[in-house]
Amino acid sequence: MKESKHLETNKDYWDKCASSMDGKGLRYEFLRKCQTGVISLLEIEDSISVLDIGCGTGWALGQIAKKVNGKGSFYGVDLSSKMIENAQGNFKDDQQFHFVVANAESIPLNGNMFNIIICINSFHHYFNPQKAMNEMQRLLKNGGKLYILDPTADSRIFKILSKIMALFDHAHEKLYSTKEFKEMMLCSGLKYIGLRKIQMYQKVHIGEK
Repeated sequence: MKESKHLETNKDYWDKCASSMDGKGLRYEFLRKCQTGVISLLEIEDSISVLDIGCGTGWALGQIAKKVNGKGSFYGVDLSSKMIENAQGNFKDDQQFHFVVANAESIPLNGNMFNIIICINSFHHYFNPQKAMNEMQRLLKNGGKLYILDPTADSRIFKILSKIMALFDHAHEKLYSTKEFKEMMLCSGLKYIGLRKIQMYQKVHIGEK
């Protein structure tokens, strides 16, 4: 699939999902569990600056902000304009929240802005994953940390599953192994500092600038 078609497919899919992302059901519960797991790993202090790439309707940013009583700046990026529209509505009275429609591979924000970047269940949709990783490195402050949660293909069965997913989900690109995440981070200039398991196949890969 060509890149332009891939982006349009992703955008259309997540636009359709936007109306149900703050509801209930298995998808909602699964996503919240993933987001809560990542948030539990973060080193959060007052005046922190956080970016959520693939932010959806902004729920994770809202939870992070509560931990510092809103004392910080909280940015969300998503390819779906409907997701961003809902996020803006959810935080319309909070000036410390900022939401931008953008491709993860080209984010219109200044470099060296963020103490923390999170990316939750989004990375396997990226057409050019190394370009996305390079953007994350560019946007982090020196000493800042990146947390990517994604299904991780560290066994043969999940490598096969990734190929099957691509047949039925045209927004899916690839599941990556821990080795591949390490290589992409190192190639971008980040230090790979470890991983944490959230579920059996969901791992959080942590990098530092």
